[in-house]
Amino acid sequence: MMMNNAMRPIWLGFVPVAFASLIVAGCQDSSAPSAQPTIDPSVYVQNHSTSPVSTPPALVVVTPTASPTPEDTIAKHEAQVANTNKTDLSDLPQTSASAKPTSKPKVKDEDAYQLENPTLMGLKLGTSKKLVLDRFGKAKKQFVMDEDDDAVQVYDFGDFSVGFNAKDALEFVDVHSTEIDPGLRGLHLGQKAEDAVAILGKPNSNTKYVLSYKSQGTLLKIDIDPSENTIQSIKLFADR
Repeated sequence: MMMNNAMRPIWLGFVPVAFASLIVAGCQDSSAPSAQPTIDPSVYVQNHSTSPVSTPPALVVVTPTASPTPEDTIAKHEAQVANTNKTDLSDLPQTSASAKPTSKPKVKDEDAYQLENPTLMGLKLGTSKKLVLDRFGKAKKQFVMDEDDDAVQVYDFGDFSVGFNAKDALEFVDVHSTEIDPGLRGLHLGQKAEDAVAILGKPNSNTKYVLSYKSQGTLLKIDIDPSENTIQSIKLFADR
C-alpha cells in the first residue's frame, strides 16, 4: 500500500511529459515539407520550345502634319501662276509633214469663161452672197471697201477674193494666186501674156500692163508684169 502511494507521484509526472512529447512530434510532422513531384527537364524544354511565340503588335507613330503657314500658301500660289506661262509642246498634237494640203476649189467645164457666159472661178456677176459662201465656205478675211458711194463687202479666201454690193449681189472676183484654177480654160497666173491671147482670143485692149476682155456688160482684166511679161492677177467686174 505504501509502495502504490509512492509510485503515484512518479506516474503522474510521467504522463504530462509523454503527452507533451506527442504534441511536439505531431507539430514536427505537420511542419515538414510535403514531397514535390519530380520534373523531367527534357519534357519541360520540349513543351516550351514548341509553343508559338506571340509577336507584340507594332506601334504606329502618327506624326501630326503641320498646318500650312500663310507664307507657304503664297509661295505655292506664285509657283502655280508661274507655271501657267509654260507649255509642254510634247503634249500637243503634231502636224504630219506629209499631210496633204487643203484641196482647192475646182471649176466645172460648163462654168468656165466664155464670151457668151463671162465668169471667173465659175462665178457670174450678180450671184447672191449666200450661194457664193455656201460654195466656198468661210473666208479667211472679211472687210469693207467704202471708197465709192456704194460700200463693198469683201471676202478673202486666200487664193482669191469676192466682193458684194449693198444688195448682197456679187460685184467682183479677184484671183491672185498661181495655185488655183481661175476657170479660164487652163490659163493660170504666172503664164505669159501670149498664152492668154492664145487661149481667150484677141483682147479688146492690149497694153504692156493690161489685157482686157469685154463681154455681156463685164470686164475681164488681166494684169501683166511688164518686166517678165507674165500674168500677175485676173479680175472680173462690171463694165461701167
